[in-house]
Amino acid sequence: MVINHRLLLMFITLMILVTGCGGLSQSESDEYYHKAIPIGQEYFKKYYDADVEFNDYQILLPMSSTIVLNGHVKDDPQTWVSLIFHLPSLEIDSEGGPGEFIDKRKSEEKVNYK
Repeated sequence: MVINHRLLLMFITLMILVTGCGGLSQSESDEYYHKAIPIGQEYFKKYYDADVEFNDYQILLPMSSTIVLNGHVKDDPQTWVSLIFHLPSLEIDSEGGPGEFIDKRKSEEKVNYK
C-alpha cells in the first residue's frame, strides 16, 4: 500500500496543532529529539547505507505516544526522510521517504549477515 507522504505529514502537523504536545515541556521534547537523532542516523546507515540529517521533529502526545523525526539524505537535500519512534523507549516503528528510496531498504537477513 502506497501512502501519500505529503498528506501524512500534513495530517500529523494538523494533529499537532490541534492537540499540542500533551504535557511535555520544551526541554523534555528537545531531550527526546536529541536522543533520537543518533538512533535514526544509525538506522538509515544500517538499512539504507545513507547518511541523514534530521532538522525537525513532532511529538504526537497524547494521541499516539510517538516522536517523528524529519530530515533528508546529507548529499541529497531533495530526498526527504522521516522516522517514527515510540515514546519513551525510542524504539523505531517505521520510516518514510520517497518510494524509490524506501524500496532500497536492506532485509534483516542482509543486515545481520556476518
